[in-house]
Amino acid sequence: IKLISLLMMAALLLLITLFSLSAIILTFAENISIDCACGSTGSYVDSNNVTWVGDKGFVTTGEPMKIPDVVTKPINTLRYFPSGQTNCYTNIPVTKRRNTLVRTKFYYENYDGNFSPPSFDLVYDGKHRDSVEITESLLNDEETYYYSELIFAPANENISICLFRTSPSDNPFISSIEVYSLDVGMYADLGPNEGLITRQRTTCGAKESISYPLDPYGRPWYPLGSDDTLADLTTSAPSIDITGASNKPPEVVMSKATSSLGKIIKLSNLALPLTGLPVYLALYFSEPQSLGRTQKRSFNVFLDDTQVGSGPIVPVFGKATQVILRDAVATSGSQIVFQSTDDSVLPPIINGLELYAISNSRNGRGGGGGVNHSGGGNGDSEGSGGAIPRANNVVGGGAKTSGGNKKKNKLPLILGVTFASAFAILSSAFGAIFIRRRQNGKTRSSTAPPTSSTWHGTGTGMSPLVGQQFASDTNDSYVVQDDHH
Repeated sequence: IKLISLLMMAALLLLITLFSLSAIILTFAENISIDCACGSTGSYVDSNNVTWVGDKGFVTTGEPMKIPDVVTKPINTLRYFPSGQTNCYTNIPVTKRRNTLVRTKFYYENYDGNFSPPSFDLVYDGKHRDSVEITESLLNDEETYYYSELIFAPANENISICLFRTSPSDNPFISSIEVYSLDVGMYADLGPNEGLITRQRTTCGAKESISYPLDPYGRPWYPLGSDDTLADLTTSAPSIDITGASNKPPEVVMSKATSSLGKIIKLSNLALPLTGLPVYLALYFSEPQSLGRTQKRSFNVFLDDTQVGSGPIVPVFGKATQVILRDAVATSGSQIVFQSTDDSVLPPIINGLELYAISNSRNGRGGGGGVNHSGGGNGDSEGSGGAIPRANNVVGGGAKTSGGNKKKNKLPLILGVTFASAFAILSSAFGAIFIRRRQNGKTRSSTAPPTSSTWHGTGTGMSPLVGQQFASDTNDSYVVQDDHH
């Protein structure tokens, strides 16, 4: 009986381990961070508790390089590609048909000693193209980097990211790849073949950038910048309900706002090229004050001459409101204008915004084609206004942040091994109980004196794939101080 109890306990413990491992594997299928040029299957954990894995098994070309005097992981290493027109990372695990955010980072820092930062193109999953143009040889700041970012719904369980040479003298390179699976309903009006290439993402009224883990979906948000004609507001609500905004802007973004000192806010200097692109514009609002009966805040929003939303916006205290405009064509000369209605007592506000170029637009217009964002400054103002700041990054509204190819994703195989092992363990345990009971029955019906039995059996070991997973989780694991995302 004791032996059977021990066997059952061992089976239960192994079963719990296998199911826990399945949950871990499923998590990695949704989110993964790859340290390019790490060149191993080991992993490490950064200061935000994000696990980074090496790029072995994702890429077979290129040369790893460690940047001297740079200590922050993962930007202290990179992989550059001195040959070939196209070099690809493949078999990056994702959740099929789930909107997914993919970000690639680039930290040149004159790693090659040439003082010649390169330009090249990126192609995400063979569909969505963006351009990388690095303009500074030395940033001298390990919290500043260039990046490209895309939101799309992968058609399969793994994706590719290819670096495409656009000049014979420029070697493409990459520092890291990050993948975040978004919740169902986020960016729900994105078509199955479309992609959103990030142009900028702004938190209004905040003094510092916001990123993971404050935004659990890995989106970096950058401050609007200072302007004498704008005022920063902080909500007096104890909490903010964001369920009214399907894109789920972080509550910390919704807790701050920028207001006009007059009746108009104009945001100019958009992170777009001179030639027009179809865009996806998301605006987020939350009333920061509990208004009295005689107080009213109401305003209309326009992207150039196109109204955003179906009518005036009236932010709600303690709740988030989301307004989307897509497929409008905009340029670097476009403006987002917030205009108070005639019956509004209070000026317009804005809490946060996201601006994307639409790739493979369902209306037949192309998107993408990233531009270098350099400089900033205020645009023209009327009543009140300002420019959306753009720091030196490829895509987005700022750059400040506090083996060979496998043919298939391993996830189905690992899950199959997990559940097969669990079935085998349970079968063995119940089989042992059945045999023991039969032997006990025969012993009780026999006239011979009872005899002791020695049980011999074969143990069920951990599958090779599971063992490798544990090995990769334990090798080279340590914590580094890194402002992730």
